[in-house]
Amino acid sequence: MLESILNSPMLWITITIGLYLIAGKLKAKWPKNPLFTPLVFAIIVIILFLLVTDIPLETYNTGGRFFSLFVTPATVALSIKLKKNFVYLKKYYAAILSGIVSGVIFHTIMIYAFALLFKFDQNMVATLIPKSITTAIAVGVSDSLGGIVSLTVAVVVFTGVIGAVVGQTVFKIFKIDDPVAQGVALGSSSHAMGTTKAIELGDVQGAMSGLSIVVTGIIVVILAPLTVPITNLLF
Repeated sequence: MLESILNSPMLWITITIGLYLIAGKLKAKWPKNPLFTPLVFAIIVIILFLLVTDIPLETYNTGGRFFSLFVTPATVALSIKLKKNFVYLKKYYAAILSGIVSGVIFHTIMIYAFALLFKFDQNMVATLIPKSITTAIAVGVSDSLGGIVSLTVAVVVFTGVIGAVVGQTVFKIFKIDDPVAQGVALGSSSHAMGTTKAIELGDVQGAMSGLSIVVTGIIVVILAPLTVPITNLLF
């Protein structure tokens, strides 16, 4: 009886949605607490629950896997915000594109710097290269480069969570108050999860973040093959 309940997709769908809604209520009450960011809260609580109860991830995924089906359409839906704020893209397209490109280049340099410092092997470098792009693209890039796909997914999620949690604090520290800059920073560094935070900050931030997800993904896909000879040369 218990096993049939645990293997019910509706159980885990209900728990996940419930935790997300609870986090929304807590965030409204304590807006400055980053742990109550709905995505972060739901992920942490579910992980802790699975660890404490010793329930396999495969059991959770009987229902949890359905949420991944909405990642692509949700990303595409961000184009609605971009259309409404297209004037910003026309006005600042050079700054937006240069910001995204420089972000990808800096991110790649940092990966190789850490690889040399901590003596990563080629597989680990391939695993980390797509860490700042959306999961759907990151999986393909990691697999094509010979990375560890399951670890790539974990790193992508972790990167997104960190961006969503600390993004606004970083903006305050460095006095980044331009909505276009905020959106580009969140989208190009922490993909969909960062975009959820960008949408909270405003429509312009959300639109620019959505654009940055797509452009960052395209640039990483184009540059990915170039990382192979660089990795071979260094390692």
